[in-house]
Amino acid sequence: MEKPTSFTYRGDRQIGVLLIHGFSGSTKELTGLGRILHEQGLTVHAPLLKGHGLTPEEMGKTTWVDWWGSVKEGYQQLVREGCTSIFVIGHSMGGLLALKLAQYEKIEGIVTLCAAMKVRDKRFAIVSLLQHMIPYKRRKKPKADYIERELYIYDRVPLKCIVSLHKLITNVQKMVHYVKQPILIIQSDLDETVDPLSGNILYQRVGSEEKELVTFKDSTHMITLDLEKEMVFDRVQKFLLDRIEKKVSLLNVQ
Repeated sequence: MEKPTSFTYRGDRQIGVLLIHGFSGSTKELTGLGRILHEQGLTVHAPLLKGHGLTPEEMGKTTWVDWWGSVKEGYQQLVREGCTSIFVIGHSMGGLLALKLAQYEKIEGIVTLCAAMKVRDKRFAIVSLLQHMIPYKRRKKPKADYIERELYIYDRVPLKCIVSLHKLITNVQKMVHYVKQPILIIQSDLDETVDPLSGNILYQRVGSEEKELVTFKDSTHMITLDLEKEMVFDRVQKFLLDRIEKKVSLLNVQ
């Protein structure tokens, strides 16, 4: 399979969208959503997080601080593209990084897709001990064929990176009440990776006054590739366009 890369779709408006993929994932999972948003004239940029889209060994050389650095650079890329208003959308771990970015940068709105506020694997809490005995976690059974063919797959993931993900989750859980921007929280009921309660946890803890939780009952963790993806894209698009229209109306009044 062709290796994934960062991508940028340049629009004709000064409005940018930063797309952030998940842990051990890649930008391939977000191309469909990116194209839909670009059709609205938005500039869309999706950075490939450091250590991702390469090999498990390369990923093992990175931590969440490196992935966070890729996100910050992605934001600056949109600034260099001339975007004066920027939205951020993150899937899974990307949702955590989106929330963290919103604490430090000027963000118009946030969309999280199955944000990893809580994971299903009960071994997650003791992974810091297991990493010294088992360097890699082997991949579980494949996903549905129509999802599998769209993914760039590792056959194993470094446990030291899972330990780092655990640290990121803890970090975001402690600071998420500082996030005040409008937020759309999307969660799949059939999520096999992230505990479906993650959506409710984020809704309760985030500091935003304008917030909405939307669940999709027939989707798994890879919600941007699953059966309800068109409905997910429509909901994300509506959230962004509503905020853009509201801001334009406010500027016209002023």
